[in-house]
Amino acid sequence: MSGALVFQPLLPWPVLLPALVLLLAPVALAALARRWRMAAARLLVAATLALVLLQPARRIEERQPQADIAVAVLDTSGSMAVDGRGAQARAALAALRAGSPPGLRWRVVEAGDKTRLGEALTRAIGQAPAERLAGAVVVSDGIVTLDAPPALPPGRPLHVLLAGDPAMIDRRLSVVAAAPYAVVGGRAGVVLSAEGVPAGTAVDWSIDGQTQPPATVGGDGRVRLAVPVARRGPIAIAAGVQPAAREPVIANNAVLTHVNGVRERLSVLLISGAPSLSTRSWRDILTADAALETVHFTILRLPTSFDPTPTHELSLIPFPVEQLFEQRLGRFDLIVMDRFDQLDLLAPQYFTAIADYVRKGGALLVVPGRDFTRPTGLFNTALGPMLPARPTADWSGALTRPSLTAVGARHPVTATLPAAWGGRRDWGRWSGHLPARAIRGDTVLATGDGAPLLVLDRQARGRLGLLLSSDVWAWGRGVEGGGPRDVLLGRLVHWLMQEPDLEEESLAVAAGTDRLMVTARALASAAPLRVTTPAGRTSTLPLTPDAQGVARLGVTAPAPGLYRVERGDLRRFALVGADAERQEVRPRTRPLAGLARASGGGTFWLKDGVPAVRRTARGDRQAGGGWLGLVGNNSGALLGVREAPVVPALLLWALVAASLGLAWVSERR
Repeated sequence: MSGALVFQPLLPWPVLLPALVLLLAPVALAALARRWRMAAARLLVAATLALVLLQPARRIEERQPQADIAVAVLDTSGSMAVDGRGAQARAALAALRAGSPPGLRWRVVEAGDKTRLGEALTRAIGQAPAERLAGAVVVSDGIVTLDAPPALPPGRPLHVLLAGDPAMIDRRLSVVAAAPYAVVGGRAGVVLSAEGVPAGTAVDWSIDGQTQPPATVGGDGRVRLAVPVARRGPIAIAAGVQPAAREPVIANNAVLTHVNGVRERLSVLLISGAPSLSTRSWRDILTADAALETVHFTILRLPTSFDPTPTHELSLIPFPVEQLFEQRLGRFDLIVMDRFDQLDLLAPQYFTAIADYVRKGGALLVVPGRDFTRPTGLFNTALGPMLPARPTADWSGALTRPSLTAVGARHPVTATLPAAWGGRRDWGRWSGHLPARAIRGDTVLATGDGAPLLVLDRQARGRLGLLLSSDVWAWGRGVEGGGPRDVLLGRLVHWLMQEPDLEEESLAVAAGTDRLMVTARALASAAPLRVTTPAGRTSTLPLTPDAQGVARLGVTAPAPGLYRVERGDLRRFALVGADAERQEVRPRTRPLAGLARASGGGTFWLKDGVPAVRRTARGDRQAGGGWLGLVGNNSGALLGVREAPVVPALLLWALVAASLGLAWVSERR
């Protein structure tokens, strides 16, 4: 039951207000005459008549009592499994519920793996009627993701009960700074933070599994590593510190990060035998790539050519043979010979130098011209024996439609060509090619009758490509519908320059909470997978590639730590237990204490005991030493409303009569 004061005036308010003013006029006249006894009597008469006119009443709501609701959010994430926190939290919640005063009902919600506490708390609060909500209690270790602060109704407190020991022993490594990219040949700086580790402690670390001399923790709690970058691609840096005595969690004693080795600019030498649409196509592709620095020469005039134009009037640049092939050859990452058969320009030793350049790690792409197989053609130089295909006839002008081979459907250079060209759309035909027979390497594009069109090969440390047609430009011009020219040539160029993402044999590992996700690519049947646990135990697992040569496998990783995954010569690392729940395991007050303070609630450590529950009113203090408050709303279901006069009618008229009599006596005197 609850009541509120209301008025039921006998007259409308526009008439009632002047009437009340008139009642006060005799009082004012007596006061001006300083007849105070008469003024008091007249005031009493005015007050009783005002009560008659206003008719004050008490509005009474009859309600069926209902229990208030207290919302409790129980943290059940991974960090609560540390040091018995989960059991401590559940016992505390049970004690709260058992010690609650009558008229309070608890609604418990559990926040799971990623501890999205704000979302869980907001959802639980939204399910409780605002007029019955007494407050909220969070039982956690403070390791939470506060995605959105919960919206509590005004006057309702939020209390935080913290499980665990804030003074627990824990050594933790984390990455403070690591350069995402570093130039090959230089060094990359990696800075680690070592929390809970004494200064001078040795930190073991490795680069791609190769152990390095130990580093030490500085006086500022930081570990600084200088990582030599010897190659392109991702470089794995793993570091770890020995656990302390009685340390309950060691998953955060290790850290894994990566630095990508890059070249400042990749240099390409493009030599064209004569101006043509093929030359324009290659130039467009190479100059459009911001990562490439292209040097292009087109042979317009041979030394043996007869031209009556005086030399001083010619604007042609002589072909810098000595500078290119003696002084700067090793600076190029790729040489493209587009229909270059002018052997008069290069002495035989230069072709031998190019062959050596490839074997030492360079890249060469040859696009034959019509003179390729003639005695003066490129095939009859020192480059001929290293080419992955042998010509079987002279140049053919027959139309042919390029198609993927079985290997080409799995090779990273060509596997994505159908998708890049809209799936089922046919590619346009080429009007000429050089018939040949592949003797080694991978044939990824072929003619309709199976003759090779694009062959890729490895030569010692370098790579070599042979494109047996100069009509790839037709795809870029949309001839017969065109084709994926830009994708093909772009990926071909970067594969030749050993782009890590385009390796035929690749291995990638991602770590989950207790699982490794392995993705492997292989042209042939994949070699088995070897997984080494942090304890040094190795297991061998088979891989089954799909039609594109990609195999995916999930591997159980029950123990936290650094795992090594190998397939053939490939080696990768993954750190299990690197998620936030296992990285920062020391219980803490932030950010939950700020939420509790803003709502008027309190923060309590369960190691000091479970606080008692008190029912409070809105606006009162909601927390104190050893107790927490939950608001009493006195709410319930509305059964009916009635009104009762503040002063019964008989008593009211008796007061009017008494006041008039008192006033008459006063007036007589």
